[in-house]
Order: sequence, then structure tokens, then C-alpha cells
Amino acid sequence: MSRSLSIKLDASMISKVLFLLYMVYSNVTSYSLFFVRGLSSILLFGALACQLLNDNFRLKKNNSLIALVIFGIYVVASGIVVAQNYDRVITTAMTYGECLIVFYLVLCYILKDGKPDYPMLVFIAQALIAAFFTIRNGSGLYRISISEEVNVNTVGVMFALAIGFIMYLLISDRNKPIKITASLVAILVLLFAIMLTASKKAIITGMVFIVLWIFFCYRFTFARLPRLIRTIILIALFASGVYIFIWYTTNYSLQFEIVRNRMSQLYVGNSDQLRVELIKEGFSIFLEHPIFGVGFNNARYYTSANTYTHCFYSELFACTGIIGSTVFIYAILNPWMMIRRIRSNIKKGLTLESIQSIYILILLIVLLALCVAQILFYTPNLMYIFAIVTGYAALAQFDKTKYNPTINNISNIS
Repeated sequence: MSRSLSIKLDASMISKVLFLLYMVYSNVTSYSLFFVRGLSSILLFGALACQLLNDNFRLKKNNSLIALVIFGIYVVASGIVVAQNYDRVITTAMTYGECLIVFYLVLCYILKDGKPDYPMLVFIAQALIAAFFTIRNGSGLYRISISEEVNVNTVGVMFALAIGFIMYLLISDRNKPIKITASLVAILVLLFAIMLTASKKAIITGMVFIVLWIFFCYRFTFARLPRLIRTIILIALFASGVYIFIWYTTNYSLQFEIVRNRMSQLYVGNSDQLRVELIKEGFSIFLEHPIFGVGFNNARYYTSANTYTHCFYSELFACTGIIGSTVFIYAILNPWMMIRRIRSNIKKGLTLESIQSIYILILLIVLLALCVAQILFYTPNLMYIFAIVTGYAALAQFDKTKYNPTINNISNIS
């Protein structure tokens, strides 16, 4: 192996390791174990530098990524003109810029590997570590989070999305019983952690992933296992679930009652009603400032509650106007259309590859549904999901033969 090739391989591996450390530190250990100012930036920029070195400083191009960069430039430029609080525009744009670097790295890893597995595994790892700290010493009397600084809904959605990634990785006709068992155990742990957060949207999201996976994908994972192995796994899973449920209802009876109450109501107290009012106010702000909006993260200065609108769609239109909204919506629609194109090129029927593309579309649909109650460009983990969907779609652009049944044998696609 030549020295240059060795450096490339080492740079690629180091980039992935630094990226994993960045994700775990930024979203888990900085709240639970230790905080070192600047460490997050060092890890992220180190991962970016190593990846650029590995690629000979040739940037990956992607239409959604380009649109997101244009959006970032636009919100800063328009904020100079229309924002009431320019400092808030800058600080929010800096966080958004960090999300763009993560977006780019996820895109690079997926295109290099030819599959989205590594970024998914990174997300699952951080979620499982967060679940461990939430269960072990989480904070909160009624609803438990990993830390007082992390909203219960934010951490709950992280657990639910990790379940979605586990379910995707289980879509395979070559899974071994050990991998299946480990995956199911991880799902049980994440479900238990979700119940501690008592997050209604997280509970619904996790169950949607599981139900749709059973409906579409069961036969690719379980149907080909020997009947005895399937029976043993299902019995063990059922027994573990019963044990965890009894433990949960015994030791966390307060959280159990809160979950029951929240799941039985369309609105929970005044908070959901306030969100609905904020969403309406967001669109009213847009109608009053339709071209440029009121500035990135500045809608809060126009709402009755002096806070953001709690909905991505109203926040997008209120803060960035028709110009910024058009750019961002294009970034979302581009991978949607590309994945739909992938599915049209795959042989008809529920093949492994068709199911994988369906499940990626499910991830995107769930993401868009969550955005009704959360802000996509303010929430790094939601931008992460968007990055994985975009990276999966970009595989068709950079490797067209992979999804063309007239050129490549569909049965050989992994």
C-alpha cells in the first residue's frame, strides 16, 4: 500500500471517529459527564479537515446542500435589514452553520460507503448512551430528561428516531439471530427511555416506525429464520417487555400516570393550545412581512408569548419570508423526488431495495410530521435525519448504475 493511500485511509477513519465523538459529546456527555468549552468545535472541525484531506479537498456537491448554504447566507444577509435583534440572527446562524458541517459529513460518509449505515449507527450510539444516562440519573420529577438543560421532547424524539434507524438496519435477508436480538434489546431500552420522558410525539413516532416496519419489512428479517429461532427470539422479547413494563409501572408510577393522561388527550393542559396559537401567529406574521420575513429566529419578538412559534412551517415563513421559504422547501423536495425516482427504477414488487427506499421515505415523512411541533433548522438531530435522507437520495446521483435494473442486477444491491 502506497504512503498516500495509507494517509487517505487513516484520514477517513479518523474523520469517522472524531465525528462519533463529536455527536456523543455534543448531545450526551457534555450534559451528563463533563463540559469543556470549545471541545465540540475541535472534534467537528477535526472530522471535517480529515474528510477533506481524504477527498483531496474536493468538495461533494449536492443540490440540497447548495440550497441549504444559500439559505444560510440569505438569513444572515436579510437579517441585517429586517431583524429586530441582529445578535440573535448571528448566534442562530452559527448553530445552523454547525448543522451544515454535520450535514456535509453525513453526505460524505454515505456516498463513500454507498449506504447510510455508519451515520445511522452513530445516531443510535448517541441515543443509547443518552438513554443510559436518562435511566440511571436523569433529571426531572414528572418527566425525566438526560439533563435539566435538555427538553424532554427533544431527548424523547432522539430515542424515537434511533428506533427508526435500528428498524432500517434490520431490513436485510442476511441478518443473524445475534444481531436481531441485540437490535430488539436496544429498541426495548429506547422505548423505556421514551416512557420516562412522557413525550407524546416521541411515543407516537416510535410506534409508527415499529408498526410500519412490521407491515413492510417483517419477512426480510424474520421470515427466513428457522422457526425455532424465531420462536425463541419472540418469547425472549415478550418476556423482556413484560419485565420492563412491570419494573416501569412499579418504580416510575408517576411517569406512567402522566403517559396515560397525555396519550388519552388531544390537548395536554394549556401548552398544546398555546402552541396552536403560536402557529397561527407565525403565519399572521408572514402575511404582514411576506417577502423577507422578520429575520432568523426573530418571530419571537412578534408573538404574544415572546417565544418562537413552535412549528417549523410557521417559523420558516415568518422568519425568512417567501424567498427563504422557497429555498428551504426546495432543499426538502429534492431528495424526496430523487428517492421516488430510485423507486421507479427498481423492479416492481417488494424487493429488499424497494423496501429500503420505502423506509427512507417513511423517515422523511416522520421528520416532516415532527416539524409541525419542532423547528428543523434549530434542532441539530432533526437536521441530522434530513442529512441521512439526502445522502441516501444522493447515491442515485453519484452511482446511477446501482439503481438501474437494466445495467446492474437488482439482486446484487446491498
